[in-house]
Amino acid sequence: MKLSIRRGSSLVSLSKSPENLRTVVGAFRATAPDPLQPNEADAKKFLAEAGNWITDTPQNLLEASASSSNEQIVRFPLSDLTSAVEAFREEVRQKRKHQALSREEEVRLSRIDRSRDELFMREALVEAEKARQAGEVPVGAVVVDKDGSIIGRGHNCVVAGHDPSGHAEILALKNASQNLKNYRLDNCTIYVTLEPCPMCSGAIIGARLSRLVYGAKDQKAGAVESVFKLFDEKRVNHHTDVTTGVLEEECLRVLQKFFVELRKSRGKTNG
Repeated sequence: MKLSIRRGSSLVSLSKSPENLRTVVGAFRATAPDPLQPNEADAKKFLAEAGNWITDTPQNLLEASASSSNEQIVRFPLSDLTSAVEAFREEVRQKRKHQALSREEEVRLSRIDRSRDELFMREALVEAEKARQAGEVPVGAVVVDKDGSIIGRGHNCVVAGHDPSGHAEILALKNASQNLKNYRLDNCTIYVTLEPCPMCSGAIIGARLSRLVYGAKDQKAGAVESVFKLFDEKRVNHHTDVTTGVLEEECLRVLQKFFVELRKSRGKTNG
């Protein structure tokens, strides 16, 4: 039997939950010397022994008992009922405590994950700086295995490499695959400073990475959330978890600075 009532409950308040009211009235009748015809003395005794759980009058209890069905009643002491109520309340308290601890653990782990993500995103920013110094759009990427080791690095090399596929993500994936001697990168995470384009997103999905983490959005060509949503496509046979906005301001600032400087240099050239 599970009964959940507040201390000081009245029979009127219990009637909002018929099951609770039936349980209390049934307990009253079951603890009376004559379950079929309890009297006022029985009601007074029941309410006294119920302590502060039930606050009502003997007359109301007798009326509630009279209106209940004359089904077969199993006799038991009132102490069994109060013990059952206390046991159930303790069960609820422990459940709530466990839920609170679980939420705290989730928050703690999320903080650890965020710190880890920022650590590797800074490594991707190091790669982005290499691209900037080479005159390429400053985008960098690193691939990290399940043990937290960087197994692949890459930065944009489209212009210098005369290669339209020379994007940071693809070069990092190639580097990681060569190091692992495996084209599939299951249980690996790729960190990239800019939201991947459709070509790079397809490569990430094809390599079966478990996770993608990126910094700034690409409002013109992003294929995760900005222009396309390839990672939400249910028809592909592999799904990669996505985390966005890690060190977003820093990643965006690097890009903005590059294009400001590029416009200035082009202006001087044209002048």
